[in-house]
Amino acid sequence: MHKFSARRLTPVLAAGICLLNLLPTGAYAPPEHPYRPVEGTVQTIRPSVCPIENGTPVSQTRPAVVQDTPPGESPAAPAPQAPIPGAPPGSPTAPSPVTPLAPAKPALPSSDETVPPDQTAEPEAGAAMQAEPPKTEQLQPAAPEETAAQPDHSALLALVEKGELTEADLEYLTLPNGRLDRLDRYSAWSASHPEASPEDVVLQVNLDQDRNFYQSPTPAAVPDSLSVLVNKHYTLSAQYIPKLEVLGSAYGSGSLRPEAAAAFRAMADAARTDGISLRSVSAYRSFQRQTTIYNRYLSQDQQSSVDTYSARPGSSEHQTGLALDINTASIGAHFEKTPAYAWLTEHCAQYGFILRYPKGKESLTGYRFEPWHYRYVGKEIAAACTEQGLTLEEYLALHPAEQPKSQTQTKPVESQAQTVVSNA
Repeated sequence: MHKFSARRLTPVLAAGICLLNLLPTGAYAPPEHPYRPVEGTVQTIRPSVCPIENGTPVSQTRPAVVQDTPPGESPAAPAPQAPIPGAPPGSPTAPSPVTPLAPAKPALPSSDETVPPDQTAEPEAGAAMQAEPPKTEQLQPAAPEETAAQPDHSALLALVEKGELTEADLEYLTLPNGRLDRLDRYSAWSASHPEASPEDVVLQVNLDQDRNFYQSPTPAAVPDSLSVLVNKHYTLSAQYIPKLEVLGSAYGSGSLRPEAAAAFRAMADAARTDGISLRSVSAYRSFQRQTTIYNRYLSQDQQSSVDTYSARPGSSEHQTGLALDINTASIGAHFEKTPAYAWLTEHCAQYGFILRYPKGKESLTGYRFEPWHYRYVGKEIAAACTEQGLTLEEYLALHPAEQPKSQTQTKPVESQAQTVVSNA
């Protein structure tokens, strides 16, 4: 693919971004695809000013709504496990040459001492991780509650001036969810999937379908964001401790971030008026606590199986202080068959929560169906995800990446987590 000169690319880039931002509502509609809306269903609201004038970036508001869609490809199968020395035939094999993870820092007091009950039932669930992802329905995500910082167009213009952008690069970057830091990955995916459209390429790479789980995970960009993505690709450091608030004995055990704690109490109170009991059995967990839990499972089961129901330290949503397990944390409890689950399915989004690991999305989330695990993301994102059947991975893949607002996003590990005790 040849490169263009700066003199030719500058007006092309400026014109492309201007046209994209000045298109009328509903103008952006990618071709029909099983993981994107059919033509005419995508709505994009854009600012009325061109972001680049005379080669200089112009401030603009973030697009309020970008509607497109996700899923991806299944992860690579885990490497064969070595048999346990001296074990009888048919015994479980030992974890791959991965030694138990040791806490990186002195143990931190955790407000959540509840260890998830048995989750090792139904080992065949791990096989679902390798299945083809199901086709999703039309996706029309709403705008996030928090406004991210605008990308720096000067970096883009610098690449144009140097003649380092290809025609395909420009096409990726004119898409609403195109990301400058992923151009090399877009190119690699396009080369291995020549039939894929630019929209497909950007979507699949934004979903990290070009990487295996736990392959070169990167730090979460904005750990304190309500929409922070923490999974097998994006992690939190051992030093990260959010501000916490104890839920109160009437609402179960553990602590959450104040926003999530208040929302859960409001949701539990509303459920109680309908005769439904919602209680937390596992909320915030420190990095150290997750290390202990993961290593305990690792001593009992193969790592390839453990990874389908327990997060490695730093990859657990519980460390964000925004996730909790409600009423149970056991496959054998069949929580999905209870009135409490039915109530949550109908009402959780009204309080800003989503079912984080739904059935059929294992290839995206990395975990088997957990009907008890809920994540606070705020009401707008929760409504979009719930109404359209989106995972958080899918929702975020359709939007520009959120930019860090400061360089300091974590609190010193030596200090205690700030905990506010509820009066409830």
